[in-house]
Amino acid sequence: MLANSFLSRLMPQENRFYAMLGAIARNVSVGADAFGRLRDATGSDDFLKISEQLRDIEHAGDAMANEFYTALDQTFVTPLDREDLHDLCSALDTILDLMEECAGFIVNYRLAELTPPMRELVRIAQEASHEVETTIKMVKDGAHFTELQPHLVRIHALENEGDTVFRLGLGDLFVTQTNAIELIRQKDIIEALEGTVDAADDVADLVRSLAMKHA
Repeated sequence: MLANSFLSRLMPQENRFYAMLGAIARNVSVGADAFGRLRDATGSDDFLKISEQLRDIEHAGDAMANEFYTALDQTFVTPLDREDLHDLCSALDTILDLMEECAGFIVNYRLAELTPPMRELVRIAQEASHEVETTIKMVKDGAHFTELQPHLVRIHALENEGDTVFRLGLGDLFVTQTNAIELIRQKDIIEALEGTVDAADDVADLVRSLAMKHA
């Protein structure tokens, strides 16, 4: 079982690394749900409220990541490469960082509401983040790589969908938007949103690589 050769080997005597990664992934999912509320938000007050919620969730994620790094530094021998563990934690934390950054863009740029492509990218990022949490939980619970694979494939499919939405949305923007300031504003936001989807796919790539390495 993968549990005997992957994350369960992180801690010979205790499961603190399991608990930490699970908590970080859960916090990412909570953040994704707050992020998802951007789809129906309108006006500066709604966007500001969501941005503040995401900031709090992102700060909580930073604290969890710092705790993980400290525990990793204090462990003399790790059963997996220290760099791999650090990269996985960092990749999870990056999802929240980018979601909070997106909400900040929307607030600072005084966007009245999201465009349809922006709404789609928010939805895709939210779904991908939930799949990330599911994948980390399955690893924690001892799922074999073959059980993980459909979820990793789903995350990659969502990333491909996000790429398509991004390309079409950006293309339409340059064709239809004649106001240069508005074009730059929307371009920055749609690029930031696309980055959140890529960040979830980065986690899936790391999980796949670690699982294959230690299967």
